[in-house]
Amino acid sequence: MSAEKEVKDVEEAPAKESFGGCDSCSGVSCTPDGLIGLNTYDARRDDWKYLCIPTLPCMGGPAKSPPLLKPDAKLPLMLSLIMGLQHALAMLGGIITPPSLISGDACFAWQLDQELCDSKQYMISAALICSGLLSLVQILRWKLVGGYTLGTGLISVIGTSFTFLPIAREVVVSEIQAGRSGMDAYGKFLGTCLAASVTELFISFIPPRYLKKVFPPVVSGTCVCLIGAGLSVAGLKYWGGGVFCAENDMSRAAAFGSPQICTGNGDVALPYGDVHYFGLGMSVMIFLVFIQAVGSPFMKNCSVALALFFGFFVAGVSSYTAEDGSSLPYVNSDKIDQAGVFTFLWTTTFNIGFYPPAFIPLLLGFVITAVETVGDIQASCDVSGLPIEGPDADSRIQGGLLADGVNSFLACLMTCPPNTTFSQNNGVIAITRCASRAAGIACCFWLILLGCFEKFGAAIASIPDAVLGGMTTFLFANVLVSGINIVGGSGNMGRRTRFILAVSLGVGVGVSALPNWAEGGGLAGFHGGNLKHNIGLWPAKDVCEVFPTEEYESEPAKCTVGAYTAASISQVDCTGMGGAYTAPVTATRTVTTCIGNNGNCCVKYNDSKKMWRDSLIIIMKTPYCIGTLLALFLHLLLPFETEDEDTVGENVKESGEANM
Repeated sequence: MSAEKEVKDVEEAPAKESFGGCDSCSGVSCTPDGLIGLNTYDARRDDWKYLCIPTLPCMGGPAKSPPLLKPDAKLPLMLSLIMGLQHALAMLGGIITPPSLISGDACFAWQLDQELCDSKQYMISAALICSGLLSLVQILRWKLVGGYTLGTGLISVIGTSFTFLPIAREVVVSEIQAGRSGMDAYGKFLGTCLAASVTELFISFIPPRYLKKVFPPVVSGTCVCLIGAGLSVAGLKYWGGGVFCAENDMSRAAAFGSPQICTGNGDVALPYGDVHYFGLGMSVMIFLVFIQAVGSPFMKNCSVALALFFGFFVAGVSSYTAEDGSSLPYVNSDKIDQAGVFTFLWTTTFNIGFYPPAFIPLLLGFVITAVETVGDIQASCDVSGLPIEGPDADSRIQGGLLADGVNSFLACLMTCPPNTTFSQNNGVIAITRCASRAAGIACCFWLILLGCFEKFGAAIASIPDAVLGGMTTFLFANVLVSGINIVGGSGNMGRRTRFILAVSLGVGVGVSALPNWAEGGGLAGFHGGNLKHNIGLWPAKDVCEVFPTEEYESEPAKCTVGAYTAASISQVDCTGMGGAYTAPVTATRTVTTCIGNNGNCCVKYNDSKKMWRDSLIIIMKTPYCIGTLLALFLHLLLPFETEDEDTVGENVKESGEANM
């Protein structure tokens, strides 16, 4: 049963909204009722106790849930802050992860860019501040000309989108490895996103019913599945000690004879997959399971953030004993000690640029986030007690898509990656039964407050990679599960749908496991760079205009003594024997094969060909790009088989009845 049918004794939405819906905060005042709700909420106080009651067998049956508070319900200050804190903590892990991974890629020794690496804590703080400020645009619904709106008027809190994370990391890493600035590389990513964000602005004016026809669940669900699958791989890399050491474990050994050491865990430096790193990440997983088993609804809403802080605590009180007997910490407090008290946007800036190879993949990314947003808004309407179909729902979807496009553009100007609506908040609404926008505005307050405290960002930046990996593995797997839910939501999967899923997921999941399928060497540096140049779907040497040259002996030196000629005698020895010495003949040749130079084997590339080559490779080795394109192509190509799908559904139903 939907939340809409369960609503009882709840104040209906007013006919007109004041200043975009700010009147939802009118329940706050300097009276006891306006601060803590002593009178108005006294009768309901027992209904909210269940949020703090642990889930234990001895506690009896489920507690009575409180009435649903709809989007325009007025809340006192304390209740708004408590409900808003749950939303903020539920989003915290998802917001801090993308900037942590993007900047973290610049902290590894082989592709070190110290300036971008040192910007990690700023990027985390900026992501939190952006999320808080831009969420207000979504929550406060603004009327525009022509009947259009900006924002959903729901608790649609936004944060940095995972959709763009693989592309951002690819741009930053490839530019650093090419010898260019990591700060400029991130600026190029932001500038390219600024140009591509116009896509979602355009999509927002397309009626939702047409979007659903072009991007049905089999297409959008495939995309979300592959985003989760690809990112889950990154989570495991962090869990084992770090991304760079995971990707270059064998590649460095091939180049230098020993594996890459993981260095992102305080002062401890161990090989990838060491049992100590495994234990740190496992502490996060164990605490997640503990919360789900016995935690209260409040703790379950915040489980990701609480588990991350628990893992951070375990790492902080633990140490590694080196061979020389010294004790090395997993948490280095240098960043926290050096951080100031307050920070804000633009205290660190990046030069806006443009990275052509990423433009087409980013266009696809904005299309995908638009499709995701439609589903998220419909889910928000459902748990908020509002219809998910009809004029009101269509208006909220249009406003949400437009706000997503505007917010993504503004986020890039605020030095943050593109933002989109987060689905975690729908779960919080469903459990707390509070859909009031007053709680959403309070959530924005908490996010901005956390972001402005520089030491909080520094503390997050000091979390060991292994702890972060334990959290992100779970977090990214949730994205995968969401995709499965989208695909299987109808409960009926015919032959056509199965075929589309088999092809698109087969290629997409395969690419996430073996990125070297599309590019020689895959994600590895060192010897992997040589392979990228020499082999693969489109080797880099094929777009090189000027190769390096080397001198070689076309004819070796010779010493002639009488009738005998030898090539292994030096000039001094030859003269001593009375022979005639002939100097070697040298020539110059072009070297097209890369050996031992870590991929740096081209003097000058053809810029146009390299742009197309890099664009194709990014699409081919990014799981959600290649998989979604295949799903969309097959959906538009293959005819529908309504009768076949109906038959499948009937057979499943009959089979289920027969087994009862």
